[in-house]
Amino acid sequence: MKKILYTIATLLLLAAASCQEWEPVWGNQGTPGEPQAQTLAVNTTIADLKALYEGTPYHIEKDIVIGGQVISSDASGNIYRSLFIQDETGGIELKIGNSSLYNDYKTGQWVYVKCQGLTLGNYSGMLQLGMEDPTESYETAYMDVKRLIGAHIFKGAKAAPVTPRVISENELKDALKRSYKSPCFGTLVTLQNLTYANEIFVLIYLDANVDKKESSNRLFLSDQQWGVTTWAMSANKMKEYLNTGKWDSAKIGNSNDQNYGTVADPANKKKLLDGAAAYSVSQYFRMPGGTDVQIRSSGYAKFSDAEIDPQIQKGKKVNVTGILTNYDGAAQFTLIDLDGVQMAAAQ
Repeated sequence: MKKILYTIATLLLLAAASCQEWEPVWGNQGTPGEPQAQTLAVNTTIADLKALYEGTPYHIEKDIVIGGQVISSDASGNIYRSLFIQDETGGIELKIGNSSLYNDYKTGQWVYVKCQGLTLGNYSGMLQLGMEDPTESYETAYMDVKRLIGAHIFKGAKAAPVTPRVISENELKDALKRSYKSPCFGTLVTLQNLTYANEIFVLIYLDANVDKKESSNRLFLSDQQWGVTTWAMSANKMKEYLNTGKWDSAKIGNSNDQNYGTVADPANKKKLLDGAAAYSVSQYFRMPGGTDVQIRSSGYAKFSDAEIDPQIQKGKKVNVTGILTNYDGAAQFTLIDLDGVQMAAAQ
């Protein structure tokens, strides 16, 4: 009954919003111009919104409005169907559900969110704001309908980009202990003096069309570099790596049961080649005190096949700027683009 009432309330909210849609500003020549920037009355900080989450999906029924500046861009393809905004108290991921969001939401631009009717949920230690997931597979779902997005997301004035905050190793350790309660996660940060750890983590399914719950259809590459020297890998790059033979000893299965042969088995290698897709890769870096940071890059990013600078691979320290996230208690870092990787001044 609660879900039925929640659905009805959402539909009523959409109907009301459709009557309040703004019209674009027209130029002197009768051509459409930029829609006017809007300013909504913010009544809740991002930190206070996130504090409402207590371990289960939180369906927002109150008139809550948050505002923040855009800190993400999907122009490089490393962020997909999401927008990150940040105010003075923290940041949060908005599951908007569209691609090419950088065309509509510029870095630094203010964005306001009418949260009533949305759901606050947790994904592996990261809080997200989206819709209720009718399948109950996840704690939130995407706002992927134009009218639904228009009812909740409002574009404000353009402004200078947010200045990333430098996070120390001790601050990062504290954030990991606090998990989703830490204000650091979901914000734009800089981590300094990282060294390459010569280790990756990537999960590859042997057949892109199989049920991914089948334990025998997964290949885990971890605990070493496995010859992967790019930030991620496209489908073609994955085939190149596969054909080097450096993966041949890797076992097939899952972390508890790896008794389905190795990559060297002709049947397994054929499945990998036939089902090849672009794959995200977590390249491990290490802070001076030994804390690991996974820099995770999408196989669909424009820089997925870019080589990690050989100087970095040989140990030259780097500073990285991007969005700090948490994945099951591990520090995971998302680059906006490769400009976020800079050689550290002091070596």
